[in-house]
Amino acid sequence: MNIAICDDDRLMSGQVEKLVDQVFHGETNKYNTEVFFSGDALLAFSTEQPNFFHIYLLDIEMAGTDGLETAAQIRKADSDAVIIFMTSHAELMSEAFEVLAFQFIVKPFDQEKALGILSSAIRYLQKRKGVFQFVAQKKIYTFFLSQISFIESSGRKIFLHTTEGETYEYYGTLKDAREQVKGIFFAQIHNSIIINLEQLRTVESNFVYLKEDEKLPISKKFHATFHEQFQQFVLSR
Repeated sequence: MNIAICDDDRLMSGQVEKLVDQVFHGETNKYNTEVFFSGDALLAFSTEQPNFFHIYLLDIEMAGTDGLETAAQIRKADSDAVIIFMTSHAELMSEAFEVLAFQFIVKPFDQEKALGILSSAIRYLQKRKGVFQFVAQKKIYTFFLSQISFIESSGRKIFLHTTEGETYEYYGTLKDAREQVKGIFFAQIHNSIIINLEQLRTVESNFVYLKEDEKLPISKKFHATFHEQFQQFVLSR
């Protein structure tokens, strides 16, 4: 999970980094933090790597582009991101409703309350939005399930295809990938292919066509179970 910390107070940024580490119990393979000392620096990064972060911890009062304007720009590009404001002025909280802030951490922060807010944000993403994580070349990648078009395996590698047309590869098994996407929105159609049913455009007897015109085969082994799951998916809409 990728977390952005944006605060022009370097001491405060360091304290927030420690809080994040505590929430994940020091398991650095599960998260990645990037620290920015201005809203402009964060927005510049986000322009080059859009939708990279899942949680934003933003100081409201910063020189240049303040936290509220930074959040507004982030929200325009990413409707799924969780935004948490940090402020020493509670009266500014009302101005944050427009960007759908998840919560506020009041400075100087109470450690237990701050940990509780961060934990709630992570649980929200994992349960409500659904996330898929893997490690490739010592870097943690996290995607919302809605960003996945289909997943396929070849040998010892997994290839994750996104709705943006990008492909990421890592070493793993399709069984483990299936565990991360279990539910009615993903279905296995082949020994080596799992698809996001929300990305389907057309379903034929032996093939599916995804929204980006990708044509994928339905194998005999998964033919009956796939069509049954697809019917359940349609009825659930």
